[in-house]
Amino acid sequence: MVLDAKFAKQFTELGHDTSTPMLTLFEGENSASETIRFIEEKGSAGLWIWDLKARKSEWSRGLFALLGLQPGEAEPSNELFESLTHPEDRRPAGQINHIIAHALPINRTVRIIRPDGRIRWLQSHAEVLVDGNGVPFKVVGVMFDVTHHHERLQLLQVAGDRFNALVKALRAAIWTARPDGRVVDSFNWTELTGESPEAFLGTGWLDLVHPEDRQHSIEAWQTALANKTTYEIEHRARNADGEYRWYKSRALPVLNTDGSVREWIGVSVDITAAKTWPTPQEANQPLTGAQIRAARGVLNWSVRDLAETAAVSGSTVRRLEETDGPASPSEAAIPALRRAFEKAGIEFIFPPEGKPGLRPR
Repeated sequence: MVLDAKFAKQFTELGHDTSTPMLTLFEGENSASETIRFIEEKGSAGLWIWDLKARKSEWSRGLFALLGLQPGEAEPSNELFESLTHPEDRRPAGQINHIIAHALPINRTVRIIRPDGRIRWLQSHAEVLVDGNGVPFKVVGVMFDVTHHHERLQLLQVAGDRFNALVKALRAAIWTARPDGRVVDSFNWTELTGESPEAFLGTGWLDLVHPEDRQHSIEAWQTALANKTTYEIEHRARNADGEYRWYKSRALPVLNTDGSVREWIGVSVDITAAKTWPTPQEANQPLTGAQIRAARGVLNWSVRDLAETAAVSGSTVRRLEETDGPASPSEAAIPALRRAFEKAGIEFIFPPEGKPGLRPR
């Protein structure tokens, strides 16, 4: 059965004073049903009644529309609604009976799978009505389409997950400070350093800075605070295990409309690998086949050119170039090849992360 003006008539059963007429937006004999129709269409809403004694349900046209059904196409019932509900959102067995028996309010948000396969988020608010003896006899409710709201929340969640992944991938800590420069919040600092968040807050971060870098860090921060300018510095900070690592810290002021500072947003990125590379041990690193091939390409040398310049056999060059990986440390030809390339202006690099490479000097 479809609810229209009948719902407006039973609206007074919600506990309203029957002497006070229901607010209607239209005039005439069908004012109540027209008001309900307007609210449903403009608010993406639907109304429903569940008569507990007759064990029958009635839905408004708006609720049929929310569920992707046509009035008369199916008999309204709680079982039908649950069958359209996403399996992960269905009520546990016996829960609805407990709610009705205790006349509890019904506030529920679920996903509905329409007959056409589309998924919509619906939010339901309902009340259990009781008679003079306190016995439940009817449930009256309203349902809203809140799909757009949930889609926005999902977008925010995706953006948040991406931000978190990016911060972790960069080995960075994000932090905020008050206008006076006291740090009030940090993200990923504990994961990055092992230090507790409390150790970083306020001015505690200065205690973590290497003694040799502390004064310079203080002066740079005070200058930025005084002039509302960018704070940027490279300094060492202590991890929980006592080891010092290099960080590039940068912060910008967030200004109010009157030009005053609302807060500071900063980021500290671990740059230890860049600060400690290259290392003296690189001179002893064996060249890879990929490096040898690339170096010949940069110099436009043939295998014969390289073999003659380095005084090694062509077959040795070809053998070493057959694989991308490093040659054996005991390979006798590698030092001669390296000297020949370096004399011709090639610099071999072995970054702490990523593959070995080269560059022209």
